[in-house]
Amino acid sequence: MAFAFDLTDPTLEAGLQRIARALLRKSISQIDTAAALESPTVHDLRKTIKKLRAALRLVRSGMPDVQAAENVILRDAGRALSGQRDGAVRLHTFVRLIGDQPPVEMAALSAHLTAGAQAASMPAPPGLRQTLADMLERVDDWRLKGSDRRIMKEGLAETRTRTRRLMQAAREDTTSHAMHEWRKRAKDHWYQARLLTPVWPEMMKPISSAAGRLGEALGDHHDLDMLLTHVAELPTDLVPAEVFEDLATRAADARHALEAQAFGLGARLFAGDPDEMADLWIRWWRLWRAERNDG
Repeated sequence: MAFAFDLTDPTLEAGLQRIARALLRKSISQIDTAAALESPTVHDLRKTIKKLRAALRLVRSGMPDVQAAENVILRDAGRALSGQRDGAVRLHTFVRLIGDQPPVEMAALSAHLTAGAQAASMPAPPGLRQTLADMLERVDDWRLKGSDRRIMKEGLAETRTRTRRLMQAAREDTTSHAMHEWRKRAKDHWYQARLLTPVWPEMMKPISSAAGRLGEALGDHHDLDMLLTHVAELPTDLVPAEVFEDLATRAADARHALEAQAFGLGARLFAGDPDEMADLWIRWWRLWRAERNDG
């Protein structure tokens, strides 16, 4: 199922419900069919949660109380899965930074990270399946109040406004926290662009693609910080000072390259007044919706 609105959706509410049902059913099926959650499955489950949160943020003004409550539930579900992902991500980041044949002085660290990644497979967090199943039952009760046009415009403008503000904060302070906060809202923008890609694929696909590359760059930046934080806490017999300094230098170079890429993409993606850009996307959406009535 494409994560996107469709002309067969009679209303924004119906489209939201259809997409949420499909995502939740897929996640529940993944949990039901897995004896233990491997890293790819955990990654998929976390992506589903992020998609749902982004879709709910798009319609927040149409059901503010429900959106806030469901967002907290999804946030906590994502956090419950984060520990099962961290070991695999640390190893992947290390290999990307050092290569799959690390120097001999990093062999002990490489073995430690490999063991951590292999230990990451485990049963789903208690209650996760029930949490998703309960939400699936509530989806039919999600009701939007207000016009589709107003709800979508306010959601798009709010996402762009927050993302621009956090991008500026990250320019002034490229610490892990500031960059990660920007990343979370940039992901919302990416998912919302994907939802609206069918309205004009020739225009929206490049925007969605660029937003995806931004999310990947910011994600890689965050993963580097996670790796260094973990390694800094390891004993010196496992990670001597010179090994940590070498790793930190390589990570700093990689971070700077990712920051240059991210800020370049961000400057293009978030140029323009948020309200005006939201108006433009909504005009495209209304023209697309008119095709349904003309068909």
